[in-house]
Amino acid sequence: MSVLQTNKMTAWDILRENAIQIIMYILGMAITAMLWWPLGIIYLVYGIASNFLYMAWVCPYCGHYYPGTCKAGFHILSGRRFKAQPGRTFGTEFRRRSWVLYPGWFLPPIVAIYLLITAFSWLMLALLVAFCVVAFWWLPESSKKHCEGCETEDCPRRPKPIKVQ
Repeated sequence: MSVLQTNKMTAWDILRENAIQIIMYILGMAITAMLWWPLGIIYLVYGIASNFLYMAWVCPYCGHYYPGTCKAGFHILSGRRFKAQPGRTFGTEFRRRSWVLYPGWFLPPIVAIYLLITAFSWLMLALLVAFCVVAFWWLPESSKKHCEGCETEDCPRRPKPIKVQ
């Protein structure tokens, strides 16, 4: 696990790199709060907690974690307090533990669809469209830039070599 470049991340860099995910969580909170206002708070707390669990379970296996080159700044946010366990790899832990983030992505659309069916509103439709654009298009597109120049061999996002037969 090596990385091509090392650079010092500032608080501004971290905020900029995480802004899209923050927008996603704010939109998700707005959607879930329209069903039941405490659910909006629960959703936001879960979003924050799930990111810290991700940092603990997956990030220590990434080639960017220990050298301090994580574009999202997770190495700074977690204080590098989480340690990789011998015999585990980034790809394995990513596939095994990413489920912790799924409710943050899928609860708001489920709630929005339910609310659109039971009490249609243009505001809810707009929030659903905005959430889906941010979560399922803009965030993944932005994340692709994080992968440029990465040498983490077992990353699930890394393009696989074409097999010649």
